[in-house]
Amino acid sequence: MTRAERLVSCKQCKNRHLDFNKGLLCNLTGKEADFEGKCPDFEQDASNTYIKKPKEAIRPNTKRAQWAQYLIWAILGFSLLSLISSYLQYDLLLKVQEGFYVSEHELTNNDLREGVIGIITVVLYITSAVLFIRWFRRAYYNLNNRTDTRYDEGWAAGSWFVPIINLFRPYQIMKEIDDETCLLIQKYNQQPIAKSSDIIGFWWTFWIIAGILGRYIFKSSLKAETLQELMTSTQADMIGIVVDIPLSLLAIFMIKAISKKENLLLQLETKSQEETEI
Repeated sequence: MTRAERLVSCKQCKNRHLDFNKGLLCNLTGKEADFEGKCPDFEQDASNTYIKKPKEAIRPNTKRAQWAQYLIWAILGFSLLSLISSYLQYDLLLKVQEGFYVSEHELTNNDLREGVIGIITVVLYITSAVLFIRWFRRAYYNLNNRTDTRYDEGWAAGSWFVPIINLFRPYQIMKEIDDETCLLIQKYNQQPIAKSSDIIGFWWTFWIIAGILGRYIFKSSLKAETLQELMTSTQADMIGIVVDIPLSLLAIFMIKAISKKENLLLQLETKSQEETEI
């Protein structure tokens, strides 16, 4: 059990004390928790009681899933346009390399087109990232209110911005959302439900590849000054766009699959509650 997990366990116990110098301490021992599994000091004191975490209402997430998909579809469509633009730029640079006449007007139009596409691409990516993380965090929030999750729901948003951790934590949380949702559904209908492990795995693989390529493309575009460097940067940009296409499709399929399971689970919970009330 990690230190963070021990602190979560201690926060469920009334025998705790926050010391601003030492951190969260146990009132029974005066020390930080160092147990694994169950606290032996807690078990020895029958008067102790855990603070039960109140379950909050499940919040709607369908609209967030839909908007996240809409923006990714927009990125997918714009990626195709960007690919065509990059090819036109490469063709123009190739003409220059081979000695063909290229007018100032053509060069200006190319730079203008690439600049506009670049700005729109940044706006679309930022917007889609915000909508995706909003859906992602809400899904983990709802799961956290249904069962004990591995991490606090805030990690569903924060893990994307922490160096090193952002290489694996979002994947772990996404897989947990899918796995645990499938298990909860199975408890209601007593039938196994297919997990989306393959889609999630491929999505994260392409995400890592796209991230590596993105950093290379950004650096190469900044220092590209010679004709050959501009051509290499443009080729790398086209490769990056080609990788983004399956990444976008996998993200859409993944959101759609998990959202469908979220809705199914909510329906089963509602039906079970209605039957109980009757």
